[in-house]
Amino acid sequence: MRIVRAQLEGIDAEPGRVAAADVARMILGLERAIARAAYLVLGKPRRGTGRHSQAIESAARLRFVGVERGSFVEVLALPEAADPTDEELPFSVSDLSQLAFDRLIDAITSGAPESDAELAAAVAQMAAELGIGDRNTSITLVDEFATRAGQEPRRARIDAAVRERMQRVGDQAPASRDETLVGVLFEADFEGNTARLRLANGSVVTVNFSPNLADNIQEALRSRARLEGHVSYHPRTAQATSVELRAVSRSTQLELDVDSFWESHTFAGLQAAQGITGRVDPAALGITDLTDDERAAFLAALAE
Repeated sequence: MRIVRAQLEGIDAEPGRVAAADVARMILGLERAIARAAYLVLGKPRRGTGRHSQAIESAARLRFVGVERGSFVEVLALPEAADPTDEELPFSVSDLSQLAFDRLIDAITSGAPESDAELAAAVAQMAAELGIGDRNTSITLVDEFATRAGQEPRRARIDAAVRERMQRVGDQAPASRDETLVGVLFEADFEGNTARLRLANGSVVTVNFSPNLADNIQEALRSRARLEGHVSYHPRTAQATSVELRAVSRSTQLELDVDSFWESHTFAGLQAAQGITGRVDPAALGITDLTDDERAAFLAALAE
């Protein structure tokens, strides 16, 4: 079990006086920051979905171990699961969690202005919610994993100065990042492997695609499309300027039936129109976050 400590320092930062909300904010803030660091470790886009997002969620889930005397110190444990996250990911959940926490420590202690903006913003948000520099003096993260090798534990202290630095980095518009853009494709050049995408705000983005995506570009031309890739931004306006395309798909435009929009329907009428009858069986509903005992209690409450 890899133990980490989060030490809050301030006038009221001790058991019996610390605000209960701050106890929760420390854990939730750390989980947000670890999750962002895990995306960086995997090199995955922040808005991604699928198995890797589930692995990241698991890797960022801390367990509360206890509280130590003195200034308020929460003792937390990183996930221990050793099972592989998925065949496409090179780490187990526990390895990903540990690498992400190391990345978080590096970001806080390095002082490098080129730190990831979203990770810096997560650190700044945690510091702001805990009132670092206001009602509290600092929060120190301590990772004692290094002591197993006879080394000093790694520490990262977030005080008012670090909070301000993280906020500045977090406020900077990224030069590039993985992103999904939606717009209308036009002016494709299949010899130069470029096209143009008009966004909803009227701005135009240059699209660079590989030859193996040429057929997809041809199919999506002059229609609304979703483009996934590495997007570059203008350093001053933060507007998207170009995208190195990874995938493209046509977006379906749903038509609104204006005549029937304002019609009132009874519940029975809606059931008949959709061809469904009977009551919903609560036991068939997926409640993935509940234990068996919690699920049984929930179903019993519905039956009353």
